Amino acid sequence: MIIYMNLKATKMSEYKFYFDSDTVDYYVNFQDGNGWASTAMRIYEYVADECDYDGETDMRALYLDLLNQVEDKINKQSYE
Repeated sequence: MIIYMNLKATKMSEYKFYFDSDTVDYYVNFQDGNGWASTAMRIYEYVADECDYDGETDMRALYLDLLNQVEDKINKQSYE
């Protein structure tokens, strides 16, 4: 399940943008069965199709931030 949010209005200290935990968890679980390359492409498609952004620079920032959040959660689970 992917939850859509206006990401420009909400910020976190560790990351530039806030993504709902259900969204991050979705991609963490997706990666388990599909690998990192497919997950990165799916995240790109999500940002391109579902997020509000102004131009390519904003889209890239959103994409990289969500990618980092998913990767950090995967790495955190690996150490638990």
